[in-house]
Amino acid sequence: MKLEDFLTVVRRIPRGKVMTYGGVAEAAGHPGAARQVVWSLNQSAPGIPWHRVVGAGLKIRLTGEPGLEQRLRLETEGWRVQGTKLIRSEDQLKSELKPPRAASRKNTSKAG
Repeated sequence: MKLEDFLTVVRRIPRGKVMTYGGVAEAAGHPGAARQVVWSLNQSAPGIPWHRVVGAGLKIRLTGEPGLEQRLRLETEGWRVQGTKLIRSEDQLKSELKPPRAASRKNTSKAG
């Protein structure tokens, strides 16, 4: 598991959209590695749109000054925030990016 795997996904999150820590892990090919995503963002260089990564349920999980900064950045990108929860407008119902789903496997064997 490489830090760069997660940062590549985070760099691709467009302005005004968000993805969960778990979603980033899954999109990077490391499902279940949400905590490693948090660690990677803490180690990242300036310019990474870290504020577009939120907790499950579209919640800001950061506290103190980093949490306030995340909230302000998301508000400037069009999000409304109530407490720690991001509120979706009609236009943002599709703004939470989800990792691509793995192709479903069909049983190709035939009963004989």
